[in-house]
Amino acid sequence: MDLQHVPAAVHTFRNQLVQVARNITPDRDGRGHLVVVSGLPGTGKSSLLHRCVHEFVTGLEDPEGGGDRTGAEPRDESPTPWCRREPSGAVSVVPVTGVRNNGRDLESSPSGHTEAPELSTVIDRIFRTVVKALKKTPGFAEVCGPDIDSPDHFDSWHALTDALAQLGRRLAVIIPHIKWEDQDSRWAFLRFCHQKADRGVVFFVETEYTGLEKEIDLIFDETQLRGVTHLKTGRLAREDWGRYLRLWMELPDIPSPKVGIHEDLLECEPAPWVFVSIAKLQTFLREAADEALQADEAYLRRSRIVLRFAKKEPKPDDFLRGDSEKEPPETAGLEPNELPDDEEDRRDEP
Repeated sequence: MDLQHVPAAVHTFRNQLVQVARNITPDRDGRGHLVVVSGLPGTGKSSLLHRCVHEFVTGLEDPEGGGDRTGAEPRDESPTPWCRREPSGAVSVVPVTGVRNNGRDLESSPSGHTEAPELSTVIDRIFRTVVKALKKTPGFAEVCGPDIDSPDHFDSWHALTDALAQLGRRLAVIIPHIKWEDQDSRWAFLRFCHQKADRGVVFFVETEYTGLEKEIDLIFDETQLRGVTHLKTGRLAREDWGRYLRLWMELPDIPSPKVGIHEDLLECEPAPWVFVSIAKLQTFLREAADEALQADEAYLRRSRIVLRFAKKEPKPDDFLRGDSEKEPPETAGLEPNELPDDEEDRRDEP
C-alpha cells in the first residue's frame, strides 16, 4: 500500500524529473541522473524506488500524458513488478540483485558468515548484470562493439552506452540496499553510480543509511548535485493503521486474516512503536490474528490489540548489543523503541 509519505515523495520526484528529463538522452551530449531513496528498514523504500522507476519509464513512453504531471497524485494501485511486465520500448530496466548483505551470493565468506562486500566486487556484479540483461534486448547484440565484454569497466561501459545511443534507448539500473563497512566505501559507491549515470542512464539506489541527508552535500559538489535526487521514507502515519487494515480485508490476491477484523479495531489508537515500519505493523497484526484464532474468537477486536500493545512494548534491554561501545551509524541517536526489527524488516527487496 502507499504509505502516507509516498505522495509527497513522488511529487518531489516528478518536479525534479520534469526539470532534467529532456536532457536524459542516450546521445553523446545527453545526461543521466542518480536517484537515492533512504530510510529505515521496512519503511517502503523499495516500493517508493520502484514507483519512481515507473514514473520515469511512463514519462518517457508517453511524454504528453505522463511526462508533465507534477500536480497529479499517484494512483492507488502499485505498478506491476518489472519482472512481470512487457519490456519498455523506450527504457531498459535492469534490477541488480544478489548484492544484499544476507550471507548469500557475493557477500558470503567461505564459512558462510555475512561480511561487507568489496566495492570492486559489487561494481563487477553491476556491470555483468547490466550487460547480460541488455544483450537480451532486440537489436542490442548487433550494434554493441567487442569492448562490451572488456574487463576494463571504462571501455565496457562506453561500448554499452554507445550501443544504447544507436538504439535510442535509456537505461534504468535498480540497486537494492548494500550495507557498506565504512563511510569511505559508501561515498565511493555513490560517486561511482553518479559517474556512470550519464548519456541516458539513471541509477536508482536504495539505502538504509539515514544520515545521508547530512552527507550528500559532502559527497557531491554543487554542479554534481544537479544530477542527484534524494528521497526519504519515514515512519508510518496514524492514517496508515486503518488503511492497512481495510486493504488487508478487501484487496484481491492478498491472503485475508484468519479471523475477521472487528470495526472497533479500525478506530484503535496504535502504540507509537508499531509505526516504526510497515514490516513491524504486519508482524504485530499477524501474530495478533493467530492469537485470536487460537482463542477460538471470531473477530480480532480492539481489546485484544490494546493488551498486546502493553505486552509487546519493547524494553531497553531488547536493544542491548554484544559490543555496547560500537553503535552502527544507521541507528545512532535513535531511541530504543525506534530501532527496526532487523530480521522482519529486510524482506522488501527489488
